[in-house]
Amino acid sequence: MTLKGIKLFVEEYKNYLSKYILRGGQDDVLFEAYQNLVKLLDESSAQAANLLDIHNQVLKDVLNIRNDNDMVQWIYIERATEFLTQILIATDALLLSLKENVERDPLTGLYNRLAIEKTLSKMWLSAQETKTPLTLAMIDLDNFKEVNDTYGHMVGDELLQEISSVIRKSLRDGDIVMRFGGEEFIVLLPKTDGEGAKKPLERIRKRIEEGVFTEKKIKITASIGAAVYPDDRPLSENEFIEFADAAMYGAKAQGKNRLVFYSQLNCKK
Repeated sequence: MTLKGIKLFVEEYKNYLSKYILRGGQDDVLFEAYQNLVKLLDESSAQAANLLDIHNQVLKDVLNIRNDNDMVQWIYIERATEFLTQILIATDALLLSLKENVERDPLTGLYNRLAIEKTLSKMWLSAQETKTPLTLAMIDLDNFKEVNDTYGHMVGDELLQEISSVIRKSLRDGDIVMRFGGEEFIVLLPKTDGEGAKKPLERIRKRIEEGVFTEKKIKITASIGAAVYPDDRPLSENEFIEFADAAMYGAKAQGKNRLVFYSQLNCKK
């Protein structure tokens, strides 16, 4: 938050705190404050410690605490507020941990489908603002159902865990892999055009092809489809995913175990 933004938030906070105290803690004031104040916050300033620091400053001003006697009273108010601050900080940490767990796939430890929208939205916006390319790849394990049918779902789960590790270790700093569902994964390659995406994506495909997985010594391959912003001209984040998905099915149709870009499809819009 900028200095101007902080000043505006403090002024608005003071206004609502004054109303809330003077009107006997009316819920409508609290509701209005919540609706308007949250719009002025960003992630860096919305933490409990930052808000309580602002609260302390503003409360002292609202209560017009200036002389020595009032300062003695203020000490008790401040101590109580400090206690509340510590409770809220602990709550912050707990909620952050719960949110992180919700957005993680329990099997592979990768971000799951719940996190995809937020992560892709950030990268999509960054690519637009910085005018840099972004590649989105969809990875699907070939004939995975046969693994489950032959060896059982526990072995299938072990295979997914090992494949997840291969994908993660094949990527560069800043690249992101998420489990889309089942045996499908999404990879995001920021600041990477189609030509630049070939090397890391082919590295993933080749390492999966050459690998031997689980105690059952399973061999498997992967089909990879990729779309590139802005080259493929996706109009939305959902369409971006659809383009990569179409390219992945194109890879399947061409014989599996290969990388296909959306620009290579005959169905390209």
